[in-house]
Amino acid sequence: MTTLYIAEKPELAKAIVAGISTSSTNRNGYIECNDGTLVTWCYGHLFEFVAPEKINPEYSKWTLNSLPMSLMPVPIQPSKSGSQQANIIKGLLKKSNYVINAGDNDAAGQRLVDEVLEYNNYKGRTGRILVSDLSPTAVRKAVTKIRPNSEFQDLSMSELGRSIFDYIYGMNLSRVCTLVAQDLGYDGILSIGRVQTAILGLVVKRYRANKKHVKTPFYDVFAIFNVNGQEYRFKLAPSKDLIDKFPDNFDDKNRIIDQQFANQIGSFINSQGTGEITSTDHKISKIQPPLPFSLSSLQREASRVYGIAIDKTLELTQNLREKHHLITYNRTDCSYLPTEHHQLAPTLLATINKLVPSLQSVIPYTDPSIKGKAFNDKKIEAHHAIEPTESNKANINDLTEDERKIYELICRKYTALFLPPAENAVSKVELAIGNFLFKASRTQEIKKGWKVIFNKDGDITNEEDDDACEDADNDNGTGDLTKLIQGQIVNIDSTALKQGLTSPPALYTMDTLLQDMNNAGKYVEDTRLREILLERDKDSAQNGGIGTPATQAGIIANLYSRNFIKNDKKNVVPSVIGEELHDALPSFAVKVDLTAYWQEQMLMLSKGTFGIEQFQERVDKFVNSAVYNIKENGLNIKSVNRVHYSCPQCQSKLRFMSKHKFWSCSNYPECTSSFPDIAGRPDLNAKPKAKADKTEHDCPKCKKHKLGMRKSDKGFVWYGCTGYPNCKASFTLDNGEFKPLEFKKSSQKKRTTKKK
Repeated sequence: MTTLYIAEKPELAKAIVAGISTSSTNRNGYIECNDGTLVTWCYGHLFEFVAPEKINPEYSKWTLNSLPMSLMPVPIQPSKSGSQQANIIKGLLKKSNYVINAGDNDAAGQRLVDEVLEYNNYKGRTGRILVSDLSPTAVRKAVTKIRPNSEFQDLSMSELGRSIFDYIYGMNLSRVCTLVAQDLGYDGILSIGRVQTAILGLVVKRYRANKKHVKTPFYDVFAIFNVNGQEYRFKLAPSKDLIDKFPDNFDDKNRIIDQQFANQIGSFINSQGTGEITSTDHKISKIQPPLPFSLSSLQREASRVYGIAIDKTLELTQNLREKHHLITYNRTDCSYLPTEHHQLAPTLLATINKLVPSLQSVIPYTDPSIKGKAFNDKKIEAHHAIEPTESNKANINDLTEDERKIYELICRKYTALFLPPAENAVSKVELAIGNFLFKASRTQEIKKGWKVIFNKDGDITNEEDDDACEDADNDNGTGDLTKLIQGQIVNIDSTALKQGLTSPPALYTMDTLLQDMNNAGKYVEDTRLREILLERDKDSAQNGGIGTPATQAGIIANLYSRNFIKNDKKNVVPSVIGEELHDALPSFAVKVDLTAYWQEQMLMLSKGTFGIEQFQERVDKFVNSAVYNIKENGLNIKSVNRVHYSCPQCQSKLRFMSKHKFWSCSNYPECTSSFPDIAGRPDLNAKPKAKADKTEHDCPKCKKHKLGMRKSDKGFVWYGCTGYPNCKASFTLDNGEFKPLEFKKSSQKKRTTKKK
């Protein structure tokens, strides 16, 4: 019996070989172990959906009449970059009777190998191995726990459903929106996608909330007293009963917004004369170091600290991994490390000491025996967090400036794991005056601990610092809270009213946009759907996230390239056309609810509530409805200032074809009129191109249509198929024989400048 492992990536394939075999031989596209076991790999997805025009030639032209496109069931084919490896695996499957799926431990990894098996109609026995750590010991352990591949079909079907929906939805909605917009004079492509337009929705909503915000005052009430010459100021903490009794006097953050009401409370407090310290809590809070980087958290940190674009960070980590071999797998959504990796700490810290000068002074103070929360096998699914690798040959001078910055960020996070915790002295005291409760708190840093190495470029991302200083806005006077005793009666000297102004929601930066993309579940308006999306990510680094670390950079880059969003200094804001597209689209298209809804559909598909055919029918019904709605009601895009020109032949609107700089009738192919462009307008008086004289000769290529004779302005005679554009063949007549005509591309000679 021949066993074949199919890994998702070459690195995993090599790790499997190291874990199961003492010797092996490298072959073309696979490795053969000494016991005959074969190990091959994919390079990510080897297959792709077939393009619409290959399913139906009518779809080669973007026309409203051809929409919605009927693409179900969508066939797959080997991608151009993956075809060679796909053929190698096809040959290996023919001589294997036991195939083990070694895709990543997630839905995408499961589907990636399953589609290889399905495409090749493999009917033999199949297994599933789950490997999250590439060490030989971990691989050997995983080999003992191989399970039937059929146990993971729910994951595979869920991912198949996601990819089908995204393909059908994106292809149809992008075409219909683009064509409708072009009829209005818009020059460009309106790219629509489930995740892409949801991100646009987040940016537009935040931008408008910021711009429409009107600053309104709110009021804090303070009780002031003295003890042993020290002044204390405690702030009112409104009770739920008070808020419920006077709801109009509070905002959504439970702050008093009625000045007269605040003054009345102050007058009452003054009349009471005394108060009682009802609670004191003084402790030393130990703050543990932040978790290592996932790709997303690294992209956020690099953007915030250095202003490096997220797609650039992805590229830099790819270089650090593949070119310099300085870090582990980079496209990970996990922030935890395998328990077994803890033993690598002395070696990795030595490598950091050698390669990162800025950390050399702190390495002697690290303790490799510290084993914090970052080392947790239960938190790892497909990949572990990014960490440095052991390197004896690497030279920091071989790295570019940006590569060094990213590498240092990664090494700094790793080094922090083995430094002492930071320590804060935290005091919280409560004061009761009548039925009103007042609070005061103070946090004072007493030991920097691991934070000492983050001073150079700013602190860490905020949400990872769980024990950050609390209640920074509290004005507690100068009094030492530790001197107050529970049960102590104090004399109230006075009250004070402090007015504040509400702040608008902050505009997105790339850091905060990525944060919200990974926590987008909170923006789902439907409560039931929100819970479904959050349940999907319960064991993930995301919390109802949209997009993955591997795709987020590309999606955001597409929004920029389409001019839907732009930068305003460090902020991410929508463009005019981005806002108009947002408003023109059906409301579901710009909400995270769309992801949540189809997550529910994919969940039912994975559980067998209905089959793939029924799922495809639901996708078609949903997409068709959206397309017909846009075709019927159009798009309300007002920013296009182009003057509309009518076709002289059929009176339809002319459309500017920006790629080839000419004007074409929007009624094509019924009307084939076209006109050259002159300074942004169609030359309606231009002499129409001479039509080809139809001959009696059949086209030698397609054998379906006749050839037409044409003559250039310079008198050159040539023949083209009258079946154009379906057949684009052209010929010259040489001694009574038609020979294919080759159009030479004009080449521009390179200019050389002589050095003086």
